Formats: sequence, C-alpha cells, structure tokens
Amino acid sequence: MSETGHSFQQKITSGDLGIYVGGKFVVGEGTSLSLVNPATEKEIGQLTSASAAQVNDVVDVARRAFIETEWSTDKELRASTLRTMADLVAEHADAIAYLDSIEAGKLVTDMLDGDVPDVVANLRFFADLVGRDEGRFLDERSGWGWVRGIPVGVVGGVLPWNFPIAMLCWKVAPALAAGNALVLKPSEDSTLSALLFAELATQAGLPDGILNVVAGDGPGTGSALGLHPDVDMLTFTGSGEVGRMFLEYSARSNLKKVSLELGGRAAYIVDGEHTVHLDTVAQDAVGAAFGVSGQNCTASSRLVFVGSDEDFQRFRAAVQDAAAGITVGDPMSPVTGMGPVINKEAHQRIIEWIDEAAGSGATLWQSPQELPEVGYYIAPTILENVPVEAQLGTGEIFGPVTQIIRAATREDAVRLVNDEPYGLASTVWCEDIGQAKWWADQIRVGTLAVNGYSEGTVATPFGGLRQSGFWGRDNGPEALAGYQEQMTVWISG
Repeated sequence: MSETGHSFQQKITSGDLGIYVGGKFVVGEGTSLSLVNPATEKEIGQLTSASAAQVNDVVDVARRAFIETEWSTDKELRASTLRTMADLVAEHADAIAYLDSIEAGKLVTDMLDGDVPDVVANLRFFADLVGRDEGRFLDERSGWGWVRGIPVGVVGGVLPWNFPIAMLCWKVAPALAAGNALVLKPSEDSTLSALLFAELATQAGLPDGILNVVAGDGPGTGSALGLHPDVDMLTFTGSGEVGRMFLEYSARSNLKKVSLELGGRAAYIVDGEHTVHLDTVAQDAVGAAFGVSGQNCTASSRLVFVGSDEDFQRFRAAVQDAAAGITVGDPMSPVTGMGPVINKEAHQRIIEWIDEAAGSGATLWQSPQELPEVGYYIAPTILENVPVEAQLGTGEIFGPVTQIIRAATREDAVRLVNDEPYGLASTVWCEDIGQAKWWADQIRVGTLAVNGYSEGTVATPFGGLRQSGFWGRDNGPEALAGYQEQMTVWISG
C-alpha cells in the first residue's frame, strides 16, 4: 500500500475536499458522492460535489487566470512547467496507482507499467511540441502575414473512470500546451487521482486557476459545464448517449467547441492463412479482450477468425486456455491479471447481457476459476453464435466478455467492422505484408493495429469514425491543434 496515496485519500475524504480551484482545496456545496472500492464493495469516503454556483465560480477563476497570467502567451513557461509536472507524476507513481486502484479497481501493476508512464510521456511530448508550434508564414505581392494557433480559452473536461489518470492527461497535456485554462470533472467513480494531479501541477509551478477540478456527477456538474456560457470548449470521453447531450448543451449555450471520444466494438481479426503461431495470437487477443476487465473502448469484444475449420478449432481452444490462465482477484496483488468491474450497476448489467445471450441460444464458456466472494468480479467470458437481436449482438458490453466469430471470407470480416455504427479501433493479425496492406485499405476505423493489439503512442492521434467520435482527437500534434483556434494576421502592402 502507498503511504502517500493513503494519506492523500484520508486528507481529501476526511476534509470533504472535492474541489480544487485557484491552487487550493475547497469543500463542495452540492450533493454527496459515495466513493466505493469495487474490489471490496466498501465505502472509502464521501465527497460533496460542486454546486451550480460553485461551478460558475470555478469557471470565473479559470477565465481570470487565462486573461491575467502569462500562461497563454509564454511558451517557455508552458514547456518547462509541463516537464516539471512529468517529473512530479513519476515521483508520485505509487500514490497515483493506489488511488486509481481503490476507486476504479485498476491493477496496480498496470498503473505502474502503463498508465503512469503514459502520463509522463504525454506531458513531455507536448512540452517538446510547444516549441515547434510556430504556425506558417506567407509573403506575396498583396502583403505578408502569418497564421498561428491561439488557445481556445477555458476548456471543460469531463473524464471517464476506466483510465482515470491516463485519460485526464490525454486531455490536460495538449490543452495546457496550447495555453488554455481548464476545469475538469472527473468521474464520480474515480475522483481522487485528478485532485492529486491538480495539486502536483501547482507544485510544478502552474499558475493558480489554470487547472481546476470539480467533483460531481454528470446530470449536475457535467451539464453545468456543458451549458456554461463562458466555457469555450468541452472535451468528453464516454458514452454516445451523454456525448449527444453535450452537443445539445453547446447548441443551447454559446456554440462551444465539443470534442467527443465515444464507444466502440472493436474486432480482433485473425487471418488464418497468414498466421503461424495461433497460441501467440490467442494470448494477445485475450489480453485485448480482458485487459482492464474489458472496460476499454478499444477492448476486442469480437474475435473474428478467417480460415480453415481445423485452424478455427485450434484458435478457439487456444483462446480458452489463455483466458483460463488469467488470475482474477485483488487489484493490489502483483499476480492478479484481471480485477473487478467498476460498480454494482455495471456488474448486474454485464451478467444480464450474458444471461440473455445464453438464453437466446449462444454458446457460453467462462473461466472455471473461483472468484472472490466479495467485490464486483466477473470471470472471463467467451460466447459464440450470439443472436443479433440480443443486446450483445449490437451493443458495447464494456466488461470481460468477448465473442468468437468465424467469418467465411475476408470480405465478410471487413463488413463486420465497417457496417457497425462504431469505428474506433480494431486489430488484424496477418503475417503477409501484402495481405496486411489489403486489410488496412479495407477497414475503416480510427486506429488499426497490425500483428499485436495497440492504441498507438502519445505521438499518434486517437479517435473514432462514425458514432465513435466527433470532431477532435486525443494524442499527437492533432490534439494540440484541437485545443487551438487558427488566427490569421495579414499586413497589406
């Protein structure tokens, strides 16, 4: 257990300090939020959310900081502060991992090996990018001038619970690098690491009021940000239903820019004719399906095999063996491979979807291991022949559940991806480079991984096509551009 993380948790929950504004913690005045550990089902504390009046006050603080400090105009300050923030995040890796584990059920090993290093890399990437963001210059007979990116202003960020600190930084790093001020609303299921990050940002030298955090739920605090007339942009990762609400809020308020990263039903396609070691592929596919307990918008919820019946049988058996080898249990343990799902409601919904599909004729396989008696745990689950009319037939399960599907042809496998309303990500395993190029030319998603599940790097844009996203991208230079407006300066003569 991290002593620093535990001490921070105690400070926040005992003091009811759910708001960070202007460089200090403040008590909320709204409704009460219960913080529950999904691995134990026990409450670890309560926080009072920000009231509508407090949201207004926090946005005002962010606006003043944007106007009155040098943050928006001093690139060197931004770059150096982001680098110091990266160093402090690295120093507090154990504390951040602890907080995301007790609130969101994240595996501590995943946090230390993946999420926290991703935050550090993201901050450093955008610190480096700030100095290279020079715009473009023009010179012709009628005059001369330049086009440059300027900060949007005040950005509202509404964050998900499945990658609390990583998704926070996917929004914060480019938005800060562009020179904006922010008001963040972390998920009510994972609030603590956002508050710690804000405190670390102040320690790094970020001007007071540039980064603020408000605890709260979606209908109260989230909608207040979406409707606020002095929020210039809203960035959100979550469900399509809520994403549509933010588009409506924009239309009803000030036509703020809205960037949405929404759901997905990623496929993991195995081209059996061009795949040699099916056991290796199965291990990777199972990791893609059951990592983060399947609570990932790029989780491989469908394993699609194209090839002979004999190879398909081998692949299915290899997938079941790999899934049976996942240890489900305490997210704090270094031997655990899969933790709980986020809360009681998600646990009930996932089980209902599994039962409905099995009751409708789908073949069901679940890992035979015993689950912990307490906690929101579900065994790795694999289904075949799921009817299209079942909720699993078209919906995003967002849990440790995947389907095995045998496609008759490569074209059929492509249609399984392209005919979906979602278009976030997929994976293809194909060891023939020419055939892999064919797959890449045919499949239309935001990120296509080849010969290994991946979401890219901090330098590659992340976002979806169709109903998986709207307007913006996380990561890469494209994210920096998303938090800017383009301004032309033209001098005649």
